[in-house]
Amino acid sequence: MGIRTGQAGAQLIDVPQPTEISDDQVLLKTLYTGICGTDRGIISGQLKFARPPAGSDFLIMGHEGLAEVQDVGKSVKTIRRGDIVVPMVRRPGGCLQCRIGRQDNCEDGDFVEAGIRGKDGFMREYFLDEEKYSVKVYDRSLGRLAVLTEPMKNVVKSFDAYRTVTRRSIAQCGDGSFDCRRATIAGGGPIGILFAMIFRSYGFDVQLFDRNDHLGKLSAVSEKLGIDFKVSEGTGLPPNFIEGLDVFVDTTGSPSVIGRGLEGLGHNGCMVLFGTSSGGGYQLTGDLITSLVEKNATIIGTVDGSKAHYIEALNYLSSWKGMFPGVLEDIITQEDDPENSISALNTKVTGEIKRVIKWADQ
Repeated sequence: MGIRTGQAGAQLIDVPQPTEISDDQVLLKTLYTGICGTDRGIISGQLKFARPPAGSDFLIMGHEGLAEVQDVGKSVKTIRRGDIVVPMVRRPGGCLQCRIGRQDNCEDGDFVEAGIRGKDGFMREYFLDEEKYSVKVYDRSLGRLAVLTEPMKNVVKSFDAYRTVTRRSIAQCGDGSFDCRRATIAGGGPIGILFAMIFRSYGFDVQLFDRNDHLGKLSAVSEKLGIDFKVSEGTGLPPNFIEGLDVFVDTTGSPSVIGRGLEGLGHNGCMVLFGTSSGGGYQLTGDLITSLVEKNATIIGTVDGSKAHYIEALNYLSSWKGMFPGVLEDIITQEDDPENSISALNTKVTGEIKRVIKWADQ
């Protein structure tokens, strides 16, 4: 399933099953793929950077994947037939960051991303990949929850960046914990919930807000996590969420929401920007700039993650099954089969948080 250059919408096509495998490759059978805003932005034409592989006019979509190893090349050492793996999305170009395995910090944009730009993705029954880009799932009890690894690795990298930049001041409380710090998350989609979970797991007081409650599902998840959830009005922040912010994480990409967050940052406060947007605006004033400088505020923009972040993401997901029972299961609100995948990509149903496509039994 994918998009053809110059044509609107997604299409189902027949993709031949790979027949030859190189020494360093693995043959993978897709089990699950996740659907996110990036996929829907691609098929609607809003994300202009999406492109097919060189020499092709068709891009197979799907960058959130979970697969089972069917066969391995002669040189493959760490993965065996029957293993469950998460395929990595971004593949390196030639810059220094890419050459050391940190293509998530690419310096010149010369990379490709499966299902997004320049490389076919995982929305197909079988595909070949290199061993080094297949991250093994050791906790098989995760089942389909392991498809959350790709969005979760973004959260892990963001939290890592937050911990790095806030070392310029003491972020911990008097007892060395974070229980006197508050993290406010804008946007109650899968990424927003995962951000709430990682900050909550470190003891932060967490607030989450969204434009709606997804049929009460965000309220239910928030209660299980022990966090405060509010429905925002319009594009603003709930009134009691905007003063003295220690950490503000935006997953919406809304300039007005980000602007209000900047206004609310406290001393040594940190804003993490993850959401993206192609429209809207916000008036940045000299007074606000002065306030941010005087408060030692930090603003972080972050995207993607390294292989180490994928591995950490799987460790978090595994541990959270016991720490936050039922929450990960609550994130996946709908499962479709491939025949209904075009409808799933085109339409976000009421109450949807994360929608996945099941390609095969695990």
